[in-house]
Amino acid sequence: MDTKNKKRLSCLSAALLLACALLALTACAPHRSVTLVEATLVPGANTLLPEAVDDSALRQSAAATLWFRYREEPLLAPETRTVTRLPSQSYETALITELLSGPAARSSELTGLFPAGTRVLSTVTQGRTLFVTLSAEALNPLPDEPVDWQEDDAWRVEAPLRRRLTMQSLVATLTENCEIDNVQVLISGGDNTLGSLRLRQNYFLDDSEDSVLTQPMARDESLLLTGPVTLRTVFACWQRRDWARLYLYLASGDAATGLGRPVYQDFVTTMEALPQVIAFTLSDGFVRQGGDSATFTADVQLRDAAGETRRNGAVLRLKRESGLWKITQSQLTGWLEVE
Repeated sequence: MDTKNKKRLSCLSAALLLACALLALTACAPHRSVTLVEATLVPGANTLLPEAVDDSALRQSAAATLWFRYREEPLLAPETRTVTRLPSQSYETALITELLSGPAARSSELTGLFPAGTRVLSTVTQGRTLFVTLSAEALNPLPDEPVDWQEDDAWRVEAPLRRRLTMQSLVATLTENCEIDNVQVLISGGDNTLGSLRLRQNYFLDDSEDSVLTQPMARDESLLLTGPVTLRTVFACWQRRDWARLYLYLASGDAATGLGRPVYQDFVTTMEALPQVIAFTLSDGFVRQGGDSATFTADVQLRDAAGETRRNGAVLRLKRESGLWKITQSQLTGWLEVE
């Protein structure tokens, strides 16, 4: 046998000896068995994993009254809608967001007042005052507002009126639905300015200095088309013989006569034949349970075609139509005889 084969045999023998030694050690070690543990169910426990919660299931809803401009009148009228929000959003913020979105399609006689793009950034309550921060778009003019509005007689009235109605729509909406008395409006400084600043008084186009800041704003009932304001507007139009404006407050139908609203020219003919209203006093009225009608007493001073004056008392009723107070033809004229 040559030297090379002897070395191979020697290595093989060594490997066999090492294997035998390992087997001997394994045989001497204590035997440990591996037991598989099976999970047991707790009696009565639900074994199904909970499903992912849909955000819509967490939403909270509440009915609210929002105030928008009535046609081109210098007054605000209400719209009732459902305000929906997530628990992470305050009710006040959700309410203002709805207001900024404008009236619903069904409210064809109402108009939104805030410029497009206006957003509510935050709401904070301190005592009975709500601090509302709006985006800078709130200061933008409306699309039809001319740059030179001060040169036009009509716009010198309309432009300041819009600003006043805009802020009152916010204040009226919040005081109607929230436990607050006043609203302080702040305007965001934008990306280039830190923080927010109180709305300046010259926003209302009243020639105030730029340094004058607004104070917390209270609710102005004279701008809201409640029952008393509606009836007062009706008689004020009658007194001025403003038939076009008065026609806006005439109900679309009259249950007492079974007739619809008369065409405008017939309405004018009827009103022209009635005595002229010189002065009037109205009660605060009583709203029937359910809120669909309101009853008022009126004391009216009249002048007839011969120039003679007299006083008449009347009980007048308004009906709610699509959320707005209106008067029927028979209620408006039935207490007087056409001469």
